[in-house]
Amino acid sequence: MPEKTRDGNDISGKTDLGEKAYRLLYGEIVRCKILPGDDITEAQMCEKYDLSRSPVRRALALLAHDGLITPIPRLGFHVSDISLVAIRQTFEMRAALEGLAARASVGRVNVDLLRKLNEEYVSSAKAGRHGTMEIHNKIHREIYAASNNPILEKVLTQLLDQSNRIAYFVPKVGGRAYSRSDINAEEHELLFDAISANDAEKTAALFQAHIRESEEQVVEALMQSRYFSELPIRVEGRAAETF
Repeated sequence: MPEKTRDGNDISGKTDLGEKAYRLLYGEIVRCKILPGDDITEAQMCEKYDLSRSPVRRALALLAHDGLITPIPRLGFHVSDISLVAIRQTFEMRAALEGLAARASVGRVNVDLLRKLNEEYVSSAKAGRHGTMEIHNKIHREIYAASNNPILEKVLTQLLDQSNRIAYFVPKVGGRAYSRSDINAEEHELLFDAISANDAEKTAALFQAHIRESEEQVVEALMQSRYFSELPIRVEGRAAETF
């Protein structure tokens, strides 16, 4: 019998079941269906997703390696919290590395494809269709792939997933989620123009600014959260404090 989740998703086949269970649980954590701060156990994951122990055990080990969960001896695992410090650090790394990737992608990336994806992204957002975030992610992943640096691509993909997790987290704690009015066709066009002009330095600077702007939007949204006073935040380079 093929190994499936309760939703009917087939996770069997040639790929290792542990790897497929890992992808499933990874996605659930990124989408905040398994919430930051939750304590989970191997038995719970087996029961919730109707999986056997061996692939779940393998998946949890990989998630711990990623830093998405932390083992608690004899008790299970703690799903990594999202703090303002972690948010700042994630976007700081993305801004620096995405600038490198964008610079390297000039002359390599298919700008027509980027513009087509951007049109799909905007129309999907305006229509309120499911999968809008994934279309947006494809734009950035095209840049990563065109950098011709597999290590940089892998790290940025992980950071993008962390950013997605933060985006899913914001409305979970009462912050304002992105609305259709926040998204427009010009959001990425300046970036594409710089790439088309083969201006590597301007492309890098614009992508860095784009990520920093996203960071400020996330922080502003979290400030509206009813839980904002409970979130740790770093002030002027000092140790994490709580307002």
